[in-house]
Amino acid sequence: MTLGNRILELRAQAGLSQEEFGERFDTTRQTVSKWELGLAVPELSKIVAMARMFGVTTDSIISDGISTFDSEFDRFACGVYKKRDLVAVETERVAITYEQDADGNILTSRLYVGFEKNKRLRGIVSFDVGKKRALYAYSDDGGRVEANSSLSEALGESFDRSVLDGMQRKETFFVSRGKAVLPTVSEAGFRTCLSSWRRGTRYYCREGIIFATVYVGGVDHFFHMVPWNHENIYCGFVEVVPIELGSCTGRQQYRIRNWDDNSDKFAESFSRLNDELPPLRLPSFENGIDFSGDSKFERVLRFTDDRITVSNCGDELTYYRHDPDMIEYFDA
Repeated sequence: MTLGNRILELRAQAGLSQEEFGERFDTTRQTVSKWELGLAVPELSKIVAMARMFGVTTDSIISDGISTFDSEFDRFACGVYKKRDLVAVETERVAITYEQDADGNILTSRLYVGFEKNKRLRGIVSFDVGKKRALYAYSDDGGRVEANSSLSEALGESFDRSVLDGMQRKETFFVSRGKAVLPTVSEAGFRTCLSSWRRGTRYYCREGIIFATVYVGGVDHFFHMVPWNHENIYCGFVEVVPIELGSCTGRQQYRIRNWDDNSDKFAESFSRLNDELPPLRLPSFENGIDFSGDSKFERVLRFTDDRITVSNCGDELTYYRHDPDMIEYFDA
């Protein structure tokens, strides 16, 4: 366990946001985030203050905060789990679940945030297929709650890992313990970079916005909510295949999409866990020219060695070699 992970563990056990934790030790949320990500080390006086506040020894913080993950069995095993009406992806820092009722009429997604076995519910969406409406609730890192229903009463509940025991483990992966060594575009090209740069957990939850993505095994698992003046709900997972000039993301195996008044053309679209989907049609290229007609994919618009900007349904989306919101990188 790294020192940052030990600090995160203490904060999670106390049920404090990064902002609340920072206030206890006269520092900012940004500094706490840097401590937990291993980008900075707290002063010894603050470690002593933490020990006093949480009733532990300074040695338990510092010694336990030295990485002991030299052997695979010492590491927290992340995974993707599945059974007929439930899919779950869990990393050290987050867990996202996707489920449906027996008739497939109610689709529900949940996001839990915390450290290892101490994750708590941060966001929940329940989508009614017949009404094509979503009920939701979530809280950001500052403690602000956004909700349009009584689902807010469930916020803060612990992630029950026992549900994973009855599920098939489809994939196992581990969080990288060293500094992520990611290739540049000139070293590896678009295809490799669009995959390797994204292999991890991207997360932020602030200013009324919640955004979490776990990309592993060629699949993007996401939980996105941007209410502002409208409810933009987007949860699910999608197959992502790097191609010559970008990436193809056309096969959505599970999807909740909702808008305040359903004016968005995709707002009424959804897919269940067991829906039969057509095979993914990849674009065909010849000398960099797309000959596949109306195929939809993220096309590279511009790039540097450390940044790739692609088209995305009329918008632009930029991937960074070292994304500031990437809280975990996974071992290749």
